[in-house]
Amino acid sequence: MKSSITAVLFLAALFTTTARAQAPRDSGYAKLNGETIYYESEGRGTPLVLIHGWSLNLGMWDRQVSELKRGFRVIRYDRRGFGKSSGNEDVTWDAADLDALLNHLGVQKAHVLGNSQGGRVALQFAKTYPNRVLSLTLQGTAAPDGFGLQWTGADRPRFEEWTKLAREQGMDAFRHAWRAHPLMAVPAGNAMRTRLNELISDYRGGRFLNPAPPSGSIAPVTMDDVREIRVPVLVIIGESEVPFLQIVARGLAYYIPNARLSIIPGGGHLINLIAPVRYNEAVRQFLEGK
Repeated sequence: MKSSITAVLFLAALFTTTARAQAPRDSGYAKLNGETIYYESEGRGTPLVLIHGWSLNLGMWDRQVSELKRGFRVIRYDRRGFGKSSGNEDVTWDAADLDALLNHLGVQKAHVLGNSQGGRVALQFAKTYPNRVLSLTLQGTAAPDGFGLQWTGADRPRFEEWTKLAREQGMDAFRHAWRAHPLMAVPAGNAMRTRLNELISDYRGGRFLNPAPPSGSIAPVTMDDVREIRVPVLVIIGESEVPFLQIVARGLAYYIPNARLSIIPGGGHLINLIAPVRYNEAVRQFLEGK
């Protein structure tokens, strides 16, 4: 009898310990600013928000969440017009949507990490809601207004050309062209090539097929704005990032007070997918103040 009770107590204690060790997970849809925004939240600790780039969705962060949720509450979401979220693509709403999402989740302040166009969103959020930001990580971020140099090389996005392609030949024709663009480059043999193809295939093409004028109130971020950022900032790129965004990264690291540049070997614009171990370590060390 005693042995049975002891066994039950042991199993109960083991279950409790395991439950505590497992990071809590929450996902769902939030009605924010007239749209339905899909989000996922995993882990315990200080909140860390991950903002995806153009044409992608929260799935681009799969290889970050599994690692970073061990020390942070990792929040990722599909921006309006992308993934499972409703609405038209509209960067004049993105920062306000994030503000509303944090309210929905009961989060007062967070570390904020953005990739590419998501980096612009992170900067807009820091400008508009500075008291909600603990730090910024800017990965392959698009240039703020007033950067001073035009993106004119072969590595620039070709939105006018892609709009015509999508409308005349369909979204599959655009997706084929986009996968071949330098911004989407994944080294041969890297397993993430398949995953990236899946992410691109999920893009609905709202910018091309259902364009709408901006309707939000969040103004574009400028180079003058970035000088006013006072939180710690990590500017991070892959060593093979496209040339113009390498220039932008160094410009941001130079102009933003308390910013530093980290260059990760092994890939380019999507270095978080291509070299996740190195990328995650760089982000973790920054967030932990090392």
